[in-house]
Amino acid sequence: RIEEGTTGSVIAVNGETLSAEHVESLMQAVSLGWALKSNPRMVPVSKLYLGHNCIGDAAAAALAAHVKNAGGCGLVELRLHDNDIGDAGAAALASALQNNARLSVLVLGHNRIGELGAASLGLMLRFNSSITDLDVSGNALGDGGAQLLAECLPSNLVLRNLHLARNGLTASGVRALCQALEKGSAVCRVNLGGNRLEAAGGEAVAKMLEAGGAPKLTHLHLGATLLGDAGATSLARALRSNRALQALYLPGNGIGDEGGAALAASLGQNVTLAELHVDANRLSAKGVAAISAVFSSRPAISRPLPAAFSVALAMATHPRLGENSPLRDFPPSVLEKVAAKAATRLSSKLRVSGAAGEATTTS
Repeated sequence: RIEEGTTGSVIAVNGETLSAEHVESLMQAVSLGWALKSNPRMVPVSKLYLGHNCIGDAAAAALAAHVKNAGGCGLVELRLHDNDIGDAGAAALASALQNNARLSVLVLGHNRIGELGAASLGLMLRFNSSITDLDVSGNALGDGGAQLLAECLPSNLVLRNLHLARNGLTASGVRALCQALEKGSAVCRVNLGGNRLEAAGGEAVAKMLEAGGAPKLTHLHLGATLLGDAGATSLARALRSNRALQALYLPGNGIGDEGGAALAASLGQNVTLAELHVDANRLSAKGVAAISAVFSSRPAISRPLPAAFSVALAMATHPRLGENSPLRDFPPSVLEKVAAKAATRLSSKLRVSGAAGEATTTS
């Protein structure tokens, strides 16, 4: 399938069996398109979707060679999920993307990437300055791979979304990730769903959140990680003081009324969490009602005026810098109201259900 957009076209090939030769031909065409981009009739490819094609390591290496030799071919999004790519293919792609300055989304989910591949991707993150979304869910990184990848996060200033779901991680790997995020990272969304965190992993995450580590982390996915009541209680403790997290996903964790009560109590003290998912757990009807009641009674949550607008407003009202500004003569009280209106109000969402299937959603 080929689609044309304003910033480039999209090529999507799914459900085929592509050999290295097929990928080689495809990438030659992509490179040619970028070489002829000055032609008004030519719309070069900016997004390449090749999921479910069994391309394997050889074809991944062929694709990587073109990306490296052609300066990335102008691609901004590359999706290679479900392709039987192992450590060798991941290493080839990582090497090709170290100095790439254009690609922003890299999806390698549901392949065969292990610890060595994770090490290669970590090395890529040390040097790459463009990738904002990295998805390696459904691979075999294990705790060792997670640690090798995590060690490189503090030196990366652009990665925003990191997906590590279903990678065989335990509390040890999660602890290494949390320690790396505490050292400093731009990551704002982390998906650890489907790993065996258990109570110890929940405690590791809680300590990071409680200590104010990862101040940019706003969305955390911990679904089906075997947290239980103990893990939920640890996270609830962290929510009392955390002022960054906006969305927390805890479905399918065997959380009962004990963990539910802890979460309900913490919601009364938290002022930033706008979205909480605790569906498919072991809560009784009373536990569901307790969380729902607290969540629905909380005041509306707003983000402050974006930094760029705050600076612009300050300059416009500055005695010297805003000399010719139409806002200069406005009363400060009026400007404060304008800033308050410009703040983003976060929509509140709660998904909670118990063993009997009771569910409540509040927006």
